[in-house]
Amino acid sequence: MPPRILVPFDGSEPARAALKYAIELFPDGEFLALTVVDTDSQPVIPNAADEADEEFQEIREEADEQLSGAERIASEYGVSLERRSRIGPPAQEIIDCAEEGAFDHVVMGSRGRSGVTRLLLGSVAEVVVRHSSVPVTIVP
Repeated sequence: MPPRILVPFDGSEPARAALKYAIELFPDGEFLALTVVDTDSQPVIPNAADEADEEFQEIREEADEQLSGAERIASEYGVSLERRSRIGPPAQEIIDCAEEGAFDHVVMGSRGRSGVTRLLLGSVAEVVVRHSSVPVTIVP
C-alpha cells in the first residue's frame, strides 16, 4: 500500500518546495494538498458564512487558485494529487486532517520566522510538529 502524504499548501515558495520534496521523497505516494483559510486573518466564522456571500466566494476562489498551483507541480512530476481546502486555525486543521485521513506523513514548508516575530506570532510548522500523531518533515 503506498504511503499517504499530506502537504499543507498555501502557494508560497516554501510550500512549493515542500510539495516537490514530498514527491521526490515518496515517489510512490498518494498525495493530498491542503489549503487552510486562516480564520484569524479572515472576517469569516466557520460554518456560519453564507456561501453566496461575495467575500466568502473570493476566499474559496483564492484557495482553489492555490491548489491549482499544487496540481501544476504534481503534473510536472507525473503524479496524481488530491486537493482539499478547510477553514479554521491552520495548525489545528492540518493536525486534524492528518489524523482524519489516516496519513502516514506530513511534509510542509516553513516560512523561517525567527526571534521576536516567531515569539509573538508562533509557528504553524512548530505546532504541527509538536502535536501531530504522524511524522512531520519541515522543508525550509
